[in-house]
Amino acid sequence: MGEAHKHHRHREDTMTRPRRRPLALVNAFTRWILHVPLLRRLADRQVCELRFAGVRTGRPVVLPVMYARRADRVVVLVGGADQKTWWRNFARPTAVRVLLAGTRRTGTGHVVGAASPERADAAKIYATRFRDIPVEADPMVVIDLDP
Repeated sequence: MGEAHKHHRHREDTMTRPRRRPLALVNAFTRWILHVPLLRRLADRQVCELRFAGVRTGRPVVLPVMYARRADRVVVLVGGADQKTWWRNFARPTAVRVLLAGTRRTGTGHVVGAASPERADAAKIYATRFRDIPVEADPMVVIDLDP
């Protein structure tokens, strides 16, 4: 009986615990695409790769994100922000490296919230690129690329 009980409990734990593995696999696959020149051309207009150090841990963070760009400004909409933590690293201006259309650039990113004076401009940049994705009140990370 004890063995059956343990098996049932394990099944409950895996059913209720949030599973991050599929997202990690999707992110790894998307990052791989960004590093293969032929495939990269398919994703370049929508996806870039961010690299930055975690504010609390100092560990490197690498992730693909959808972006919109105008000149040297890159805008990332953080959809479902309450379920994500990466964007909080940009609460203060933070150094970031961006793989953008096969070119590595450096810059500084920061969060633009709903009440920020920069919000209208950032939302306009994003909406121009992604007309079908509502911006609403989700936070945005704005990256100003170095020259």
